[in-house]
Amino acid sequence: MPFDALTYAWNHPQRLGPALSGRFAADAGGPWARLDGSFDQLAEAVRPMTAAIVCGLRSEVMQIHVDAREVADAVARDGIRLAGFAGIDPMAPSWREDLQVALALGLRGVCVAPAAQAVHPTHPHAMELWEECQRRSLPVIAAPLGTKLNTGPLDFARPSVWDEPARAFPKLRILIGGFGWPWVDECLAMLSRHPNLFTETSSLVPTAWRLYGSLRDAWALGVMDRVLLGSAFPFAMPAEAAETVLRVNACAPVQGPRIPSGALREVVERDCFAALGTSGPHLSDGVGAAA
Repeated sequence: MPFDALTYAWNHPQRLGPALSGRFAADAGGPWARLDGSFDQLAEAVRPMTAAIVCGLRSEVMQIHVDAREVADAVARDGIRLAGFAGIDPMAPSWREDLQVALALGLRGVCVAPAAQAVHPTHPHAMELWEECQRRSLPVIAAPLGTKLNTGPLDFARPSVWDEPARAFPKLRILIGGFGWPWVDECLAMLSRHPNLFTETSSLVPTAWRLYGSLRDAWALGVMDRVLLGSAFPFAMPAEAAETVLRVNACAPVQGPRIPSGALREVVERDCFAALGTSGPHLSDGVGAAA
C-alpha cells in the first residue's frame, strides 16, 4: 500500500496568515476556495494509505503558524496512519522551545520552507537548527512553499541551497519538496551528489507530463530509490497522487522510454519514514524501521 511523504492540515485557515488566508477568500468559487484541509478531511483522505506525514507550517514573515499542538491534534484523528513533523522557522526567536514542544508531543521531524520564511538554509540560525536535527536524528522536509508567493527571495527555494548543509551534516536526512520545481534538474543533481537527500512528487502531480519527465530522468540517473510519493494534501488527494505516478507512462512519447512499472510502484510504496530514518505511526506495525 502507498505512503504519502507530504500532507498538510489546518482547522483554522487564519493560521495560514493574511497572505494565504486572503488567497482563499479572494478565490471564491475557485480551486483554493474548495480546498478542505481540516483534520477530519485529512483522516478521510489517508484511509487508502499505509501511512503519511502531516506537516506543520511556521513563517514569521508570512504570519503562518500551524503549530505542533495542531499537528498533534491532526495526527490524533488517525494514529494508525499519521505521524507529524513540526513546522519550525529558524528565524523565530522561539525555535528551540518550539522544537522541544514538538518532541514532547511525539512529532518525528521538522518542516521548513526557506522561500516562505525568507531564510537561506546556510544562515547561522538555520545551520544551528540542522545541527540540532542531526544530533537528534530528526529528518528535515524543505516544503515547496514560497515559489508562487512573493515573500522571501525565490532563490532560497533552489535545491542547490542545500549543498552546504548536506555536506556539513552528512547524517541529516533532507527531503527537497516537489522535485525542487521549477529547478527539477538541479534537484536531481543534488540527489546524485548527496546520498542523504530525497525528494517527493507533490509539485508535479497536477501536471502528469512534467512528472513523467522528472521520474524518467530520476530513473535514468539512478536516484529513483530516493524519490517518495507526496500529495501535498489538500492540494491533491493522496490516492489520486499515487494513481498518477503509477500511470505516468501514459504521458511518454510514442517512441519514448517507459519507466519500469516496478520502479513506479516502488515510489508509491516506499516507506517514507524508513527512508528518512525515523519511526512511523505508533500503531502501524513495520512502518518506519529506521534505515
